[in-house]
Formats: sequence, C-alpha cells, structure tokens
Amino acid sequence: MVTIRAGRVLLDGAFTGPAQLAVEGGRIASVTVGDALAGAPAADVDLGAATLTPGLLDLQINGSFGADFADATPEQWTRVLGGLAARGVTAVQPTIITAPLAQLGGAFARVRQARDENAGAPAARVLGAHLEGPFISPARKGTHRPDWMVEPSPEHLDVLLAHPATREVLTTLTLAPELPHALDATRRLVAEGVVAAVGHSDATAAQVHAAADAGATMTTHVFNAQRPLGHREPGVPGAVLTDERFYVGTIVDGQHLDPSVVRLVYTAAAGRAIAVTDAIVTAGLPNHTWLQFGGRPVANDDTGLGRREDGTITGAGIVLDEGVRRMVASGLDAATVLASCTEVAARSLGRADLGRLAVGAHADLVAWDSSWHPIRVWVGGSEIAASVGTDAVSGWTTSAGASTIRA
Repeated sequence: MVTIRAGRVLLDGAFTGPAQLAVEGGRIASVTVGDALAGAPAADVDLGAATLTPGLLDLQINGSFGADFADATPEQWTRVLGGLAARGVTAVQPTIITAPLAQLGGAFARVRQARDENAGAPAARVLGAHLEGPFISPARKGTHRPDWMVEPSPEHLDVLLAHPATREVLTTLTLAPELPHALDATRRLVAEGVVAAVGHSDATAAQVHAAADAGATMTTHVFNAQRPLGHREPGVPGAVLTDERFYVGTIVDGQHLDPSVVRLVYTAAAGRAIAVTDAIVTAGLPNHTWLQFGGRPVANDDTGLGRREDGTITGAGIVLDEGVRRMVASGLDAATVLASCTEVAARSLGRADLGRLAVGAHADLVAWDSSWHPIRVWVGGSEIAASVGTDAVSGWTTSAGASTIRA
C-alpha cells in the first residue's frame, strides 16, 4: 500500500483538502479528508500544496503526436498512449471518423490490439472506440467526406456490426437523428450497449428530443457542425443544453468555441458538460507539420488549430491538459473544468471505476502545479514521468485578450 497526501483534491466536483489517499493493487483503498487526517502518519508521497485530481479522460480524440487512430501502427499507438499519459490524460476513447463501412472493422481491430497490448503499461487506458460517422448529415459535414456518408439503415448497421472487433470495442457512435432509419438505429445501438451521440446534424430541436426518447445520451462537440441555436428553433445546441438526458461534449481549445460559449454550456448543462479536445494527428506537434487525416492533408495553423488546405477547420491541435489551462485562464472555474473531463466524462460512459477519487476506483491520478501543469502522474497506482506540454501556441488568447497561454 502507498499513501499520497495533497493540499487540495478534486472530490465530487469540488476542491477540498488537505486529503490523503491510500492506493493498493492499482486502486484507491481509502480517501481521508480534512480533520480526519489529524494524527495520521506521514504519507509515502507528500505533494505539498499541489492539487490532486483523477486522471483526465478524453472521449473525443482522433489522434496525437503524429498518430491517427484510424490507421496507427502498434509503435504509434505505444507512442501516443504514453505521450498522453505523461500529460495527465490517463484514459481515452479513440475516435474514428467517417470512412467506407468496409474499412471500419480493420480500424476497430487495431483499436482492440492497442488496448490489449498496452493494458498495464505506463500509458493511457483505451476505453473503447468512438465512431463519428458515417451516419451523419452532408449538410453538416465539417471535415468529413460526404461521398463516404450513408444512411443508418438496418443493412448498413449489419455491415458495421458484423466485424467481431467492432462489437467488442465500439462504445460510442455519433449519428444525425434526422436521417432515415436513425431513430431505429439509435434504439438498436443502445440495446447493443453503445452510447448514441447526436452530432454532425441538421436536426431540429424536436428531432433531437426524439433521439433522446430513442435512447441517445451524448452530444458530439456542441455548436460545431450542427444546426445552430436559434431563438425560435433551438436547433441541436438548444435541445441538448435543456434536455437533461444528454451529456454535452464540448471542445475546450478556445478556438472551436469561444470560452464565453464554453461558460454558457457549463452553466446550462451543469454536471453534464464534458470537456474534449477533438484532437487530431497533429496535436502536440509543431505548427505547419502536414500529415494525413481522414484521407486528406491537414496541419496546425499559426494558432495550433488543425485545418485542411482550403482552410476548413479539421480538429484541435492540443492535448487535453492544455485545454484545461486555456479554460482556466479564460476565467472558468478550475474545479468545474477538471470535473468535466474526469468525473462527468466517466459517468457518461457508465464507468464508476474511473474519473473519481473514491474507494475502488482505479488509481489514475494527476498532481497539478499552480499553473495547471501536470507534475506527477499515476496510472493504476504506478507513477510515470510527467511531461510539460509543448503544444501551447503563441497565437491563442482568451476572448478578453488575456495573456497567451504558454507551456
């Protein structure tokens, strides 16, 4: 057993402390807070005034550090999962974007292989896979290729789910609920244990609520690539922000959404907002490094935002710890931001064993300094070397013009 003491911890969505955790067998054995610590023996690890939180979960991440999860090699998986863990991202739900149905089984087989080969390693856990498309709206395609999009018909779902790896690792699927067959597809997916997410959608609010009736519980990057919020037609954002059946995925790079809009999401969907990066293959790399993503070239621009050659926004070029720093720098409450990518994210997947400082949960932990850089990281109770982020970019500032975040 190892004991870890910190001046402040994130517990049930709020900061409290001092506190001490006991870790045994890779899980949290006890949590002692405040006055109950009086007279307790010295901890094996004393973090002083640092803040201790659960490890970050990124539920929408397409890749990082030069690896695209859709076609990454085993070596690339090892590099990216290790790199993410060193930045405090201790679990991920790799996202595979729209591709021909026949190719998706192979992508999920690689996700399964990466999950199994890296289990127990000093690396981010692979929680399962998120399929973003191909059952999405060409009217809200974003960076996805419309020629690869199809309707979520029973026949197309049969093809998707026929591959054994797909059935084993698919945890979330994003689809547009206004498409033909979409509500039946949602019911079938939920019955199979898959989280149905509304995204890349031109649905009306009524159609979004119908998706919730069919079992949808997630939103993919609210406000991005969806019918916008209107004062008479609430669209996708208005529906999911007011319908408490939805968790609300929210990109926190400060560019896909202005931080003031992130604040709106966190206020309207308190306890349901989930911070994600939507990071792509270029995340964590120098700007203007051209790589392939979704079958076409992409690179980070001067601000670290992923773009196609025609300027289309493609995804974020940051790791989630940088998103935490940017949102806190913009004035958002640090406990709320951190809870949104730990406790809330885990709850959205039904994972009581992750994202919490609670007895029985995996001892995936991050100690943060006062500027919100990870200084120590544990995965399953084993410490790994923390890494200071290098993807902060000089072109990003808060909407209020605050100082640029620098790693």
